[in-house]
Amino acid sequence: MNDPSIQVLQFGTGNFLRGFIQPLIEELNRQGESLQVCLVQSTDSSTLEGLRAQGYAYEVYVAGRDQGQTIEEFQSIACIKDGLNLPHDSEKFFSFARSPELKYLISNVTEAGLVWSQEGAKDQIANSFPGRITQWLYTRFEQAPELETILLPCELIPNNGDFLKSLIQQHALAWNLDAEFLNWLNLNCRFHNTLVDRIVPGFPNQLAEKAAPYTVQVEPYLFWGIEGSDLDLKKLPFKKCKRVVLTNSLLPYTKRKISILNGLHTVMAALGRLQHIQTVQEYVQDPGRLQELNCLAEEELFPFLDQPLDALRAYKAAIFERFKNPFMAHALNDISLQSIAKFKSRLLPICAYFLEKKGTLPPRIAVGLVALLSSHLRFPDQMRDSEENKRYFKHLQASDASELDQVIQASQELFGVEDRISLELAYSKLNGNS
Repeated sequence: MNDPSIQVLQFGTGNFLRGFIQPLIEELNRQGESLQVCLVQSTDSSTLEGLRAQGYAYEVYVAGRDQGQTIEEFQSIACIKDGLNLPHDSEKFFSFARSPELKYLISNVTEAGLVWSQEGAKDQIANSFPGRITQWLYTRFEQAPELETILLPCELIPNNGDFLKSLIQQHALAWNLDAEFLNWLNLNCRFHNTLVDRIVPGFPNQLAEKAAPYTVQVEPYLFWGIEGSDLDLKKLPFKKCKRVVLTNSLLPYTKRKISILNGLHTVMAALGRLQHIQTVQEYVQDPGRLQELNCLAEEELFPFLDQPLDALRAYKAAIFERFKNPFMAHALNDISLQSIAKFKSRLLPICAYFLEKKGTLPPRIAVGLVALLSSHLRFPDQMRDSEENKRYFKHLQASDASELDQVIQASQELFGVEDRISLELAYSKLNGNS
C-alpha cells in the first residue's frame, strides 16, 4: 500500500495544473513512486470544496492526435489526498513546514500572482503567494532546518524559479528576517526554472452528460522542461516521465516554443481576423494556408533558431498536429489578446535577425505584421489590447494618410521597423490575396 504521507504542496487548483502535473504524478506512482498531493487554494473558487466532496478524485480527458494516431481516453487521478484554503487554513499550512515527508512545492498562480507586493507584519499571513512561501520557508528554517525543499514554479514567465527566489529574498529583507535564513535558502532550497507546454481547455462541455464533475480536457501533447545542475536534476523523480526534459539550460527550448508555437499563433490570429476565420483548426484546414505556415517555419523561423534541423522539424510536425486537433476549438480571438506585445516578444527578434543578416524583413512574417496592423486599423472595436495601444490606433486612424502609410508609420513607431519596401510588398501580397 502506498505511503499516504503528503510529499507535494500544489499551489493552484485550476484546470491547468490538474491537467498537467497530476497526470505526471500518476505516471510516477505507476512506476513505484509514492507522491501524494495537498492542494492549496487561495481564491474564492469552489473547486477545492467540490473536489473534496468527491474524495479529490477526478478524470482527465485526453483527446487529440499524437504521432498520427487519434487519442481519446480518460485517465483517473487519485494522487490528491488533501486540500487547504488560505488564509483560513493557515495553521495547517504552516504545520506542513515541519513535515520531513513534504519535499516539493509546485505552483501555477499565473503571471499576475508571481509579483512583488508590500505585506503587513511578518507574523500575519501574507496576502501574496511569494509572501506566503517566504513565511512557510522561514517556518521550516526555524523548526526543521535540516529539511530540503524543491520548488517547481510553472508560471509562464522567463526564469520563473530564479524570479520566485528573488521575490522571497526581497520579502526576507523587508521583514528583516534572520540573516542566516538567506544562507539557508541557498543551501537547502532548490529553485528550478521550468517551461510548461500543454493546451488545457478545461471541462469538456461537449461531454457534459457523461463527464464527471471536475473532469479536465487536455491535448495528448505535454512538455515540461526543468532546468538545473546535474546534481540537482538527479534528485527529481520526474526524470522518469517520458515527456519531461531535464536540462542545464532551458533557453533553446524556450526560444523554440516562443518562435514556432507562439509565433505561428500570432501570425494566424492576425491573418485569420482579416479572413474572418474563427479557430486555429479552421485556419489549418486549408492546404494553402498550411503550406504558407510550413514555409514560414522552414525559411524564417529555423534560420533564426539555429538548432539541429531534424529536431526542429520533429517539433514543427508535433505543433502542426496540435493545430489540427479535431477535439478542440482554439479561438484565434483568444490568441489575439495583447497581440502588439506578443509580436514584440515572439517575432520582432526574428525581424531584427533578418534585417541584420539580409537587410530586409522576413517576407512571411512581414505579411503577418501588416495583417496585425491592418486588422487593428480596420476593426478597432475588436482590438483586445492595452488602453494605450487602443488610443494610439484611434489617433492614427484620424489621420488623412492611406492605410498603407498608416501601417508603415505604426511599424516604425510601435516596433522600430523601418523597411518600407518589405512592408509595401507584404501589403500588396496581403490585399492581392484577400
